[in-house]
Amino acid sequence: MDKFEEYKLFVEDSARFTERRQTISNTYTTVNSLLLAAIGLLIKDLGGRGIWTLLLPLPLVVAGIAVSLWWRQLIHKYKALVGLRIETLREMEELPEMAKSVKMYHVEDKLYPRDAEGKMVPGEGLNFSDLEVRLPWLFLVLYGLFGIGLLMILAVRIVLAVLTAIGML
Repeated sequence: MDKFEEYKLFVEDSARFTERRQTISNTYTTVNSLLLAAIGLLIKDLGGRGIWTLLLPLPLVVAGIAVSLWWRQLIHKYKALVGLRIETLREMEELPEMAKSVKMYHVEDKLYPRDAEGKMVPGEGLNFSDLEVRLPWLFLVLYGLFGIGLLMILAVRIVLAVLTAIGML
């Protein structure tokens, strides 16, 4: 196979992985948004009905935490996979058969600075994976706040119920 044809196939393959990662992020964002909406509705509709109804949203909180952790893990796996492909493309650009072509992945070093060993400099340039991985953390914080809030309200209601039952209130 012609090296340039092989190079084109790798470029297309890398683009598909990037698109797939974006689709996954869109899906996980939607799932997390639906879970948070369901938690909010349960708290709004059931929160005043009884002490133990406050436990109903907790499985959704746990599910949301699990979904966010899986999402974060997938982002890291796709980042490694796309990174491997980009490194392979950079190596292909160095082949003698590619001498007269534009070395686009080397040109991108202006956006993604590299150190003397050719490795990307952390925190430098445009690295969407590092920004993208923050979104699952945001959802994790929201689930944590919901969970802690629910448990605190439940504890306060139990204490108030006990104090009322023993005649202290």
